[in-house]
Amino acid sequence: MLDFIKTKLLFEYKEGQLIGLGFGNIIRSDADIIIVSAFENVTFVQNSSIGALNSILLETADINLQELITDELIIQGFQNIDLSFKNLSFKRILIISMGKPIPLYNDNLELYTDQIINNLKKNLNKARIYLSKEVSSFTIDITALGTKYGGLRRKESFDMLINWATDLFNTTEKVNLLRFVAFDLDTFVDYFESTFRLQTLKPESNLSFTANIDTESFTQFKGDINSALRSLDDNPRGVIITCRSIIESIIKSRIANTHVKLSEGILMLKTKIPPSIYSYLTTCRLLGNFSNHDPNFIPTRRDAEGILLLTLRIVEWHLTDQNITH
Repeated sequence: MLDFIKTKLLFEYKEGQLIGLGFGNIIRSDADIIIVSAFENVTFVQNSSIGALNSILLETADINLQELITDELIIQGFQNIDLSFKNLSFKRILIISMGKPIPLYNDNLELYTDQIINNLKKNLNKARIYLSKEVSSFTIDITALGTKYGGLRRKESFDMLINWATDLFNTTEKVNLLRFVAFDLDTFVDYFESTFRLQTLKPESNLSFTANIDTESFTQFKGDINSALRSLDDNPRGVIITCRSIIESIIKSRIANTHVKLSEGILMLKTKIPPSIYSYLTTCRLLGNFSNHDPNFIPTRRDAEGILLLTLRIVEWHLTDQNITH
């Protein structure tokens, strides 16, 4: 059994929208949508992401992606394959066309490389427009599109994907998490470099954390907050889970419903609370889910500090805002 994808980096790019970097096999994705690339009218390359994905799907679920691909991939430049009824960990596969395959032997590799990258840029843009029409929130895992074919201009390809991610976030608020997934160390390093560049350019300012906090004003939350402050070094996962519990109690209090799911409760309050608070709630929920349900996600003190700071902001708002939101 393959391990779950391990999230190695996670940060907020815009309000309520997270970018992550994961290490593992795309087949173990738990995202709503996974994105891979493929050439038109050709057997999958075995060591490509879609080739490996198809092999495992054939073996474990009797699903042959090549039989599901239609002329839609050629006409639209991408194809959405719905597998939500197959009881897999992910729901859909979005295949991006790289165009016609490169001849095995050719004298103008640079020209074909240009064609692949241009096809990916063009068809990713079409896919972005398609995704912007989603009416429900969703998450994405995306592989290193096109880079398996001879490692063609890898840095340019990774930067292209990073730029596409920023365009997607600027197009729709429905994508909660976009995670770049690598299955080998070289790809992970290249993704990390591009993602780090994006992190330094993100539009939201970084939140700073200080441990000099007067918890007396936090009333019923004082005990949990003090416990979290003491556990930052020893148990960052526990800190994040505690923060999730705090915001869950706030949400249920605000909407006067003790049985509502946290994600649904946050969504119910979206139009009734400040955008920054909605962003903080969404971030705490998502990272709390990672910490609570994914044993392969190993949060650091820095992760815990960030989530604790957001939680303190949420508590301060909750205690000072007397407006009834339910």
